[in-house]
Amino acid sequence: MPDTVDVSQDEATFAALVAAAESKAARKSAKFHSAHQRALAALEGRRAELDALYQRAVAPDSGWKEISRIASMVRERGSVAAEKLSPHIEGLHEKLAGKGRPAELRRMRKQIIAVAEAWLALYGEFQAKLLRLAEERRPAGEILRARPVEGEVDHDALSREFMARFPKIRAALAE
Repeated sequence: MPDTVDVSQDEATFAALVAAAESKAARKSAKFHSAHQRALAALEGRRAELDALYQRAVAPDSGWKEISRIASMVRERGSVAAEKLSPHIEGLHEKLAGKGRPAELRRMRKQIIAVAEAWLALYGEFQAKLLRLAEERRPAGEILRARPVEGEVDHDALSREFMARFPKIRAALAE
């Protein structure tokens, strides 16, 4: 099974889609539609790639530890994608909240947000499928042990990461 999943492609596709929507020519041409179709095709391509990886994981010779390792890799790649795409998504939500924007531009921005959120959801869904499969394959008597952290722990960064994962908690703490 592969050791990596490239998320730089995800970001490049999303950036091209945002650029196409923000250009004034996009509203008068098919530039946005073309970029949107490419983004959807890239999303489906990534979905097919991850489904193929899952099919290999389902094979009887795949052990639960290997499946767990791949799930961890997918979680990390999803975190990288979220780190890169989330600020753009939030920015687009802020732009949508603004008044006086043309309806066509608002529609384009909503489509961009939908594509970006689908990218992020794809990693989460795939990780969950892998974790369920690993749990099914794990022997009943197997004891899982955590590895100790080596070196210094950046508690501020750890807190920021934790709060980013749970926006409802962050909102409650802000009140």
